[in-house]
Amino acid sequence: MAGSFRSSSSRASWSGEIGARRSPIPYRLGPLAYEPAVFCYCRKKAALWISWSDDNPGHRYLKCFRARDGGCEFVRWYEGPHNAFVQGMLIDLRDAVWALKRERADLQKALGDAAMLLEQQQKETAALKKEAAEHVCYNAKLKKLERDRRVLFLLCVALGIVMLARCLM
Repeated sequence: MAGSFRSSSSRASWSGEIGARRSPIPYRLGPLAYEPAVFCYCRKKAALWISWSDDNPGHRYLKCFRARDGGCEFVRWYEGPHNAFVQGMLIDLRDAVWALKRERADLQKALGDAAMLLEQQQKETAALKKEAAEHVCYNAKLKKLERDRRVLFLLCVALGIVMLARCLM
């Protein structure tokens, strides 16, 4: 199968502004769920993957299932390349999906930040309500003390009048 073999699963093409990228769509079948089986140089069933690189978007290929942890170097295209129109559409769709996933992650982060801010404001509101309730209680105590002071003053005045009246008699 002609053409350069470059897949988005290679480490070089996976690096980018968002780090390791994933397939824009979930695989419908597992990497070993295909027939007839194709075996790699390790004599194990090769895994069927999908490339999402700019050169080969949506192009399926076979690779040693253990390639990342000491497997062999077996790599082969599973099917022929797409025409230029389909390839362009797949790149546009892939980029749109990745943009939506980034936007979703940003919105989830913003939602988390807003939830934390709301929780903080609720705690501050509760503290202010408690403080206000304490002030109401304090004000009630002050009013009672003021009333008691007036009563005590009036009692003193009355006692003074009674004593003055006794002295004058």
